Amino acid sequence: MRRPILLVPALILLAVVLAAVAAGVLAPYAPDFVDLRATLTGPGGAHPLGGDGSGRDVLSRLLYGTRATLVGAVLATTVALAVGVVAGLLAGYFARWVDAVASWVFNLVLALPAIIVVLAYVAVAGPGLAGTMTLVGLLASPSMYRLVRTATQRVRGEFYIDAARVSGLSDLRIVRRHVLPGIRSTIIVQAPLLFGAAILIQAGIDFLGLGEPGAASWGSMLNDASANVYRAPWLSIWPGAAIAITVLAVTLLGNAVRDLLEDSPGRVPAVRRAGRPEDAAECSDALLSVAGLTVEYGGKPVVDGLSLEVRRGEVVGLVGESGSGKTQTVLAALGLLPPTGELSAGSVRFDGTSLVGLPERELNRIRGRRIGYVSQEPMSNLDPCFRVGGQLAEPLRVHLGLSRRAARRRALDLLAQVGITDPARVYRAYPHEISGGMAQRVLIAAAVSCDPDLLIADEPTTALDATVQAEVLDLLRSLQRERHLAVLLVTHDLGVVADMCDRVAVMRAGRLVETAATTALFARPAEPYTRMLLAANPHNAAPREPSGEPRPPLLEVEGLRVRYRRHPVLQGVDLTIGEGETLGLVGESGSGKTTLGRAILGLAPVSAGTIRYGGQPPADRRTRARQIQAIFQDPFGSLNPAMSIRDILIEPLLAHGGHTRAAAGERISWLLDQVALPAGTAGRRARELSGGQRQRVAIARALALRPRLIICDEPVSALDVSTQAQVLDLLVEIQRDTGVAYLFISHDLAVVRHVSDRVAVMSRGRLVETGDTARVTTEPTDPYTRRLLLSALVPDPVEQAVRRAARLAEGNA
Repeated sequence: MRRPILLVPALILLAVVLAAVAAGVLAPYAPDFVDLRATLTGPGGAHPLGGDGSGRDVLSRLLYGTRATLVGAVLATTVALAVGVVAGLLAGYFARWVDAVASWVFNLVLALPAIIVVLAYVAVAGPGLAGTMTLVGLLASPSMYRLVRTATQRVRGEFYIDAARVSGLSDLRIVRRHVLPGIRSTIIVQAPLLFGAAILIQAGIDFLGLGEPGAASWGSMLNDASANVYRAPWLSIWPGAAIAITVLAVTLLGNAVRDLLEDSPGRVPAVRRAGRPEDAAECSDALLSVAGLTVEYGGKPVVDGLSLEVRRGEVVGLVGESGSGKTQTVLAALGLLPPTGELSAGSVRFDGTSLVGLPERELNRIRGRRIGYVSQEPMSNLDPCFRVGGQLAEPLRVHLGLSRRAARRRALDLLAQVGITDPARVYRAYPHEISGGMAQRVLIAAAVSCDPDLLIADEPTTALDATVQAEVLDLLRSLQRERHLAVLLVTHDLGVVADMCDRVAVMRAGRLVETAATTALFARPAEPYTRMLLAANPHNAAPREPSGEPRPPLLEVEGLRVRYRRHPVLQGVDLTIGEGETLGLVGESGSGKTTLGRAILGLAPVSAGTIRYGGQPPADRRTRARQIQAIFQDPFGSLNPAMSIRDILIEPLLAHGGHTRAAAGERISWLLDQVALPAGTAGRRARELSGGQRQRVAIARALALRPRLIICDEPVSALDVSTQAQVLDLLVEIQRDTGVAYLFISHDLAVVRHVSDRVAVMSRGRLVETGDTARVTTEPTDPYTRRLLLSALVPDPVEQAVRRAARLAEGNA
C-alpha cells in the first residue's frame, strides 16, 4: 500500500489476466455467437458493450480476445528475452570471436524488413498465432541483445568480476551468479517495453487480417471497428482502451519492480532553516564564518553545532576520518545538501552575507564567482558529454559576461597557469581523454577562473599518486599566494595539512574537537583523538624489521612483457617473492604496477616472459585460485552489491568442493573472526558496511581458500589514516599466523615501508630499483626513487618544508 506506483498497475494486470483465464465464465456469450438483432447496436442490457458488425457481443469477444492477445505477447516476449539475453550475456562476457559471430548474426536479423518477413511467413506457413509470434520474438531479439551485451561489457570490467575469476569460479557460474544480477535492471525495464510492443504487433497483424480467421482478439475487433467507423465509432473504444491500459500498466509495473528490487530510497525534500541572528559569528576579519552548524539526515545529526572561521588569505585545514562530517559541512555551507539532508540550525556567513535561506539565484551569483569549489573526484565532476574547454568557458561567460572568443582565450590562459603543457589540446579534449591528475588541474582552473575570494577544496589529492599530489599542492600554494586566496582544505591526510595549512580544525563524529595553528597542533596536540590520528599515520610507524633469513622462492617472474594494442605496458620485468615474504611494489599511476599484479593473477594477457609459482608454470584457473588470491584497490567495487557477505565468502568454498554448506558456514565464521568482524556482518551487504569493514571482507575472501600468495593492489589507498593503520596491522598479523606471502602494490612509500621486507620500484613498465626496505626508502640510488621519496608528504610541517625545498631544488637542477 506504500507503493501505489507498484500496486495500481499490478491490480490492472491481475484483472486483465483474470479476464483471460475466466473468459468462459465471465463472458455472457460464446465469442462467435451471432445475434443479428444486435448488429451495430450500442451498449444495452443484453449486450453491455453493444454488438459488432456481424452481430457478435463486443464484451464477450473482448474477454476472449484478451486470452489470445496475452498469449501472443507473452510468447513473443519470451522468445526475444531468451534469445537476446543469453546471446548478449555470452557475447558481452566472452567477447572476441563469440562477440564477433553473435553481433554479425543479430546485425543481419536487424537488417531484415520485419513486416515483409512476417507477411512472407504467413503467406508460406499460413496464419497461426504460435508460429507468427515466435517469429516476431526472433525479429525483436536484436534490441535486447544489444542492450544486454553493452550492460554485460560494463559489468565485466568491475572488480568483483575479477575477484570471482581469481576465486577460481567457472565462467558460466560467474555469468549466472555475478553478471546477470548486475544487469537485471536493464532486463526488467526492457522486458515490459518488449511486451507492450508485442501486444501492438499482434494487434496489428490481426488488424490486417493476417491472424487466424474468425479468432477473437483485440486486433480483429479493431479490424471490425474500422470497417464500421462511420456507423458505429464506439466499437474502436473498447479494444483500443484495453491495449492502451495494458501496455501502460506493464510499463509502469516494470519500472516499479526495478525500483523495488534495487531498493531505491525515496527522496525526501530538504528543509532549509535560517539560523537565528544570535548564532552569527561576530568576527570582522573572517571571510567565511560558520556558527552552530547542525546538519541532519532523517533526524540524525551528522554535523552537530560546528563553528569555524576562515580569514582572508588564510589556509585552514578541516581534518577528520571518513564519516566525521567534513564534506557535509562544506555542502551545507555552499547550499548543496542533497534532498535528504536538512540544515536544522546554525548560520553560514560569507563576507558579511548570510548564505542560509538565500534564494538560489543569489546563491549562484556567489558560488563560482566569489567562492570556488574543487571536489574530490575530478572525473565524476566533469561532464563526459562536453569538451573540457566548453566546461571551462561557460562560467566565464555566465559570471563575467565574456564573449565566446574572450572566454576561450581566458580558459587557455588558465590551463597554462595550472601547469598544463598543451592547453589547446586539453581545451578540445573530452574528460575521458585526459589523466586523473590533469582532470584535477582542470577543476582547479575552473574554481579560480572567476578570481574568487575563497577556494574550498574537498580532498583534492586523495586519488592521486605521490608525485602528482605534490604537483597539485604546489599549484594550489602558488595560486593562493598570487591571488591572496582564502582556502578551506578538507582532507584526512595529515601530510597535506602539514604541507599547506596555516590553521587546522579537527572533526570527529560531526563535532569540532580541536582547532590550532598547524605547527602547534603537530608539536603539541591537545586532544587524545588528534594524537591518535597522528600516531596512526604510516609515516610515523616504525619500518618493518628484516628477517635476515633466506627464503625459498615462491613466485618467480622473468622477462615479463604485456602489451595493449601494441602499446608496451610491462617491458621485461624480473622479480622474486619468497615464502612468507612481503615485496612492496611502488610507482606512479601508469607505471605498470597493477598490470603486473593482474598478469600474475591471469587477468592480463602476457605477450612474453615466464611466471613460475613454486617452480611450476601457472596452472588452470581453479588450481591457481587455491595458490594465489587478491585484495583489490576498491573495497566496494570488489564486492558484488547484489550478494550478501555470507554468499560472497561461501561461494568459492562451495565452488571448489571439499566443503559441505555447514562446514563452509563454520569457515566463514572463522574468517570473520580472523579479520575482526562481528558474526552479524555475514547477513549484510557491501553498501551497509564502512570502507574499512568492506576491506576486511575482501581480506577474508582472499584467505578463504588458504592461498600461499596474496596480491594486494592498493588495499588501503581509499581508507583514512586510522582505518589504514588497522588494516595494515591486520595484514601483518595474518601473515605472522598463516605464513602467507604478499605482493603489496602501492604508490605510498610510507605504507610500503611499514609492511614490506623488500621494495621494488617501477617506472614506465620497468623495475628501476629493488632492495631492502630500509635502504630503498632512506638511501635510494635511482633518481626516480629519490623523486618519489621527496614527493611523499610527512605529517610534520618543519620536515615537510625541508623535503619540499629539496624536491623543488632537485626539479630545477
